[in-house]
Amino acid sequence: MIKTVLFDLDGTLLNMGESAFEKEYLRRMVLFLEQRCPVHGKALVKAVGYGAEAMKKSDGTRRNALIFWEAFEQMSGKTREEMEPVITQYYQTDFSHIGDSYIPDADMQQAVQLLEQKGYQLLVATTPIVPRIANVQRVAWSGLGDIAWKDITSFEDYNWSKPDLRYYRQICDRFGFDPQNCLMVGDSLQKDYPATELGMDFYLILNEDSPEEERQFTGKKGTRWDLLQYVQQLPDLK
Repeated sequence: MIKTVLFDLDGTLLNMGESAFEKEYLRRMVLFLEQRCPVHGKALVKAVGYGAEAMKKSDGTRRNALIFWEAFEQMSGKTREEMEPVITQYYQTDFSHIGDSYIPDADMQQAVQLLEQKGYQLLVATTPIVPRIANVQRVAWSGLGDIAWKDITSFEDYNWSKPDLRYYRQICDRFGFDPQNCLMVGDSLQKDYPATELGMDFYLILNEDSPEEERQFTGKKGTRWDLLQYVQQLPDLK
């Protein structure tokens, strides 16, 4: 019986594709760092990308944040002590404006709010390769910042990233979730569907640009409106 629902962020809670988000994220970061470090701006952004790739290859022995900063220091020649305040400032300022023109999806908002009203535990299971300050803002862009999320996964607290099965296991271990009682909602068979190997159920969100492979998926799937209809049929746990 489903008691916990995990949501992917890009392409799921946010009707904003991951590639489009990453493009704007990097464009703004380049401009921000070039203003503060004119000689090293582009090199610092490359170091951020290097850190992101290092996290995706984690062996799980350390938190992703530690892996990121070690890789960043190695590539940039700058220290964490020097650059963490600068990167944090980026997330507090320029980054926060990426979502200024985003219009939250009403069907997704209703689905999540209804799940909360029915007593389901809710968690944002987004690839944890950026700090919490960034992911909290991104959830707010979806219009769901006031939901009592059990967690919004970020690089401070996790040792693995999608699609590694150990990422999903770490979530369950951390909060005492039984995977058999969890539903993972996401838009990617590559990154989100692996949660089923742990025993979770899965709902595939279809977007306008969903590839044919996902449109042919035979499990639970549909648009955000379809998800809302599905949620309406779920039992009230209160």
